[in-house]
Amino acid sequence: MELQGKIAVVAGASGGIGRELSRALAKQGAHVFLVGRREEVLEALKRDIEEKGGKANVYLADLANEESVSGLTKSIEQKFGRVDILFNAQGIGIYKKFPDITFEDWKRQMVVNVDSVFLLSQKLLPLLEKSDKAYVISMGSGMGKVAVPGRSPYCASKFALRGLMLSLAKEYRKTHIRFVILTLGSVLTAFGPLSLEEKIEKQKEGKRYLDPVWLAEHIVTKLKHDTLFPETSIYPKHYLEESRRGKT
Repeated sequence: MELQGKIAVVAGASGGIGRELSRALAKQGAHVFLVGRREEVLEALKRDIEEKGGKANVYLADLANEESVSGLTKSIEQKFGRVDILFNAQGIGIYKKFPDITFEDWKRQMVVNVDSVFLLSQKLLPLLEKSDKAYVISMGSGMGKVAVPGRSPYCASKFALRGLMLSLAKEYRKTHIRFVILTLGSVLTAFGPLSLEEKIEKQKEGKRYLDPVWLAEHIVTKLKHDTLFPETSIYPKHYLEESRRGKT
């Protein structure tokens, strides 16, 4: 896919992976629609992209709210008329032992990691259909394939997201819209039970993480060369083995 002039929506653009994906897409000439809730972070990202010659718009949205997502869809339609690429990079992780998980914890995990992807993908579908060739790409996890203790809400949400995306990939396989789940290993960002500083210390001790800048460039390169499969896995060395032993 030639990315010059493409309209790319990045949901969760204020997060670590979302920010780097936005930069990588803009670098290749895509007009990036930055979606999230942290206005200061998104505006700073927009300025950074524009200072480097890229194009970006900011839209504040609650992706778990149907009315908010409908407003986002109308705004994109008015400005661009179509969507070529949708990245679902939004997500949270709730890591608690089973007796300590509240029902509110459970619902929040599912709403952000699964419901928002359903809502955004479905609402933007008419605009994706107007593209000559479109991608819907969601950030999955190795924990959507390998369950680990103490993370049941997060694992359940990623298993559900994986099922949603793989089902849609089959449903739309004869169309020009490609649905992709990126099954990722641990990334060197502040996301997860460990802080960025703690991850850096673990990395010094030999733990392997994916660098978010490298990861974003790698994903965008695959997108550019049309080498993304319905499930594309990107892991650090030994990630799956460590996950199966509950050492992630």
